[in-house]
Amino acid sequence: MDLRTEFEPETDDFRGISLCAGYGGLDLGLHIAEPQYRTVGYVGRESHAAATLVARMADEALGKALVWDDLRSFDGRPWRGRVHLLSAGYPCQPFSYAGRRGGDSDPRHLWPEVARIAGEIEPEWIFCENVEGHLSMGYADVEACLRGMGYTTKAGIFTAREAGASHRRRRLFILAHADRLGWRLRARSGAEGREPIDDGAIRLRHGFGRAVLDGRGDQELDVALAGDASDRVDAGCYDRPIFAPGPGEFQEWDRLLAQHPDLQPALLRDGDGMADRVERTRGAGNGVCSLAASLAWAVLKTAHQLDAR
Repeated sequence: MDLRTEFEPETDDFRGISLCAGYGGLDLGLHIAEPQYRTVGYVGRESHAAATLVARMADEALGKALVWDDLRSFDGRPWRGRVHLLSAGYPCQPFSYAGRRGGDSDPRHLWPEVARIAGEIEPEWIFCENVEGHLSMGYADVEACLRGMGYTTKAGIFTAREAGASHRRRRLFILAHADRLGWRLRARSGAEGREPIDDGAIRLRHGFGRAVLDGRGDQELDVALAGDASDRVDAGCYDRPIFAPGPGEFQEWDRLLAQHPDLQPALLRDGDGMADRVERTRGAGNGVCSLAASLAWAVLKTAHQLDAR
């Protein structure tokens, strides 16, 4: 049996929507693993992360997409038939060994909202990430929920070190594929040829620093979905390492800084702002290693393909 998935990556536009998107680590991993992939919508409540996504769209490090700031009120029904994939890095606090592990009694438990939206969209793929502790608390419920929705699930623990980093960052990745056969999503007819969303459409509203787009009409979605290859991420090739050396790798730091003195760490001044530094630190601690996400996608997708033999 042919191991190809229901869509052809070489010819089809592979589109996804990202829930609990954070700084887009899962999305960047998907861009690396599937060059034809495009994130066309983000949902995330952290204003600093959402503003960062908008800034990366403005400097063309990310393709342009719609951004919402409230998962609980997000309506996935307009996206049905328009995206192939739903990704979600839903909050880890209910399951993390570093916390109280309140599970579904924790008010930050958002898997039910992710499941609701997945049911509304019915994507072919669902790609999720969480902490290692989720495997022993909550994952069985998630897997049962996905199975009840008609998905087959593959999951595994992947680390940043496997992708070349000096730190471990053990994370559980979950990849679910719809059991229904011969079903594939395509953009609505007439979407081709529309102008891509422009920079002016992405703006801050109400002065709260929330990166959102006013309105949620079908026409707005059609515009976002009508982008082309220019909206995808070009990973590029650089002469700098992807990951910084570890704290104790002094010879490697000497070699790197001799070649790239602009990478010398700068002294933080009062004007840098404590709040911004806290947001960055929290984002770095909770963030997804994009190359680990790319590795997880490739391995788990292959597991699905082998099962289809």
